[in-house]
Amino acid sequence: MLSIRSPTTQLLLRTCSYYYSTTASSAAVEAERTIREGPRNDWTRQQIKSIYDSPVLDLLFHGAQVHRYAHNVREVQQCTLLSIKTGGCSEDCSYCPQSSRHHTGLKAQKLMTKEAVIQAAKQAKEAGSTRFCMGAAWRDTVGRKTNFNQILEYVKEIRDMGMEVCCTLGMLEKQQALELKKAGLTAYNHNLDTSREYYPNIITTRTYDERLETLQHVREAGINVCSGGIIGLGEAAEDRVGLLHTLATLPAHPESVPINALLAVKGTPLQDQKPVEIWEMIRMIATARMVMPKSMVRLSAGRVRFSMPEQALCFLAGANSIFTGDKLLTTPNNDFDADQLMFKILGLIPKAPSFSEEEAKTCEAENCEEALSSSG
Repeated sequence: MLSIRSPTTQLLLRTCSYYYSTTASSAAVEAERTIREGPRNDWTRQQIKSIYDSPVLDLLFHGAQVHRYAHNVREVQQCTLLSIKTGGCSEDCSYCPQSSRHHTGLKAQKLMTKEAVIQAAKQAKEAGSTRFCMGAAWRDTVGRKTNFNQILEYVKEIRDMGMEVCCTLGMLEKQQALELKKAGLTAYNHNLDTSREYYPNIITTRTYDERLETLQHVREAGINVCSGGIIGLGEAAEDRVGLLHTLATLPAHPESVPINALLAVKGTPLQDQKPVEIWEMIRMIATARMVMPKSMVRLSAGRVRFSMPEQALCFLAGANSIFTGDKLLTTPNNDFDADQLMFKILGLIPKAPSFSEEEAKTCEAENCEEALSSSG
């Protein structure tokens, strides 16, 4: 047996170390660094590209390593997304069936009533969701004071149910973000969609900087930022890297990063785009996990196209959040029973809602009071 201090052993160790340093993929190197040093916001685009271009099996393995370092690997957040104001949007987003500029057969509807929204939130909670997300097909909320005030009431009531609450209402002004925070909003979703360079090919009615400005208002109001993008828009790998680079170099990483696979809808300019392959999702999810280790990485729209084994690979790569319910705004989503079966087979457990210490104490007091009143 060789002694660890023997010259032969030392030479062997140096040789192995040199071999590892010269043959290890960028995914291996950067995962090790992330685990050692923690989250950082100074990523270069080339560093992220090198991770993204690593072999898929390396991405799977090292994405899983970082995931286990930063999270309870069995926990998966369950969110429900409801379209509370559908269709008639003035934007020209090429992927969206809710744009009034596209002929998708979708009819514009008014804002849902409070009773209908609260009922949907209660059903979502009963089904296991801990975050309830409300989406409105608007460019922004300017000039919608009555509707905006109604939504503030929705937020307050759903928050009082012990659920996290998220909204996606288009662009926000600073004051509106503060009002949403006061109402108890947990997170605000505003996706960047793609890279700055490819963005004009997808949307012309809102600039990239306007999106970043909304994220700034949300962040400064103390609301969690939820921001990600869509793959399968016709973009190149470089654009996917660009999207992740923008997100990973924000002043603070988004609390949630949704990774969407385009579901091409007939009547939209992108109706003929080919479906996203599972390996493309794995590259995005694993890279996002390594460069934003503490973020919730959401396996979002398009999940309905992936089998249970394919979804398992996404969870292994670092995804730890999904949308539940049979519809995402206006597009199909996975069946509730199928998700329940998947959780059971894969050994996944629902992630509990996360509140600040002050909010948690309030919830605990409310729960105790409720328990006492019901027992009396």
